[in-house]
Amino acid sequence: MKRFLTLASVVVAALAASAALAAPSAAPTRTPGTLVVGFGDPAVGFAVGTVRGSTIKNPKGYEVDLSKAIAKQLGIGTINYIYTPWAKLFAPGTKDFDISFQEATITAARKKTVDFSTPYLNANQGVLISKKAAAPKSLSDLKQLQTCAQTDTTGLDYIQTRLHPAKKPLIYQTTTAAFTAVQIGRCEALVLDVPIVALQKKSKPAAYGPVAGQIVTKEQYGAVMQKGSKLKPMVNAAITKLTKNKTIAKLQKKWFNLNFAAIPTLK
Repeated sequence: MKRFLTLASVVVAALAASAALAAPSAAPTRTPGTLVVGFGDPAVGFAVGTVRGSTIKNPKGYEVDLSKAIAKQLGIGTINYIYTPWAKLFAPGTKDFDISFQEATITAARKKTVDFSTPYLNANQGVLISKKAAAPKSLSDLKQLQTCAQTDTTGLDYIQTRLHPAKKPLIYQTTTAAFTAVQIGRCEALVLDVPIVALQKKSKPAAYGPVAGQIVTKEQYGAVMQKGSKLKPMVNAAITKLTKNKTIAKLQKKWFNLNFAAIPTLK
């Protein structure tokens, strides 16, 4: 009997080991079984919710649905949404989120301090005009306007390193402040990602002039993670699968429903 029990124990142990090897490994999140997702300033169509302290309640948008789809792929059932200021997003050091979605363009400079996921959206820079300004027909026209941008954005970098406008650009810490400046006419032309300005204009059509054009920069958005994140391979695999099975395309159609390609190109 003793020998039989010993043999049975060996079989049970072998089956348990086999099951463990077959089961997917748990996602290496900050808290086991929970995905902490960071969002920044409200972005129409992307992520809008109620900020209470450091948490975000009832967020809605493309990036919110995308985070849920990724969590499902990772086998995670609980998601906590937190507010993460844009100005601190690319700072080196420990992050208080597992992954952050803030329409962040993947750049070599930013990769020095954070990790990015594989891209989940392509974008160019857009030009949102104040109702008090004449819409530019070319980049030469744009140079003559009072431009503005949000700090640490590729839009600001474009203005400063490539556009070289006649007037020094106004710089704002948040997208909300930048949109307000356009609305009151302090800023004549905001240079910011096409999807962001186009969706803002769609949500408040009477507040601004037109989205006068786009500047071809061929940027790609990636989710931000702490440098060296062990979660990155799993997130990349999830986004790749969601791209191939058309989930991402369906979410973009659901939340955007705009033909960004129809916006004229400024040259």
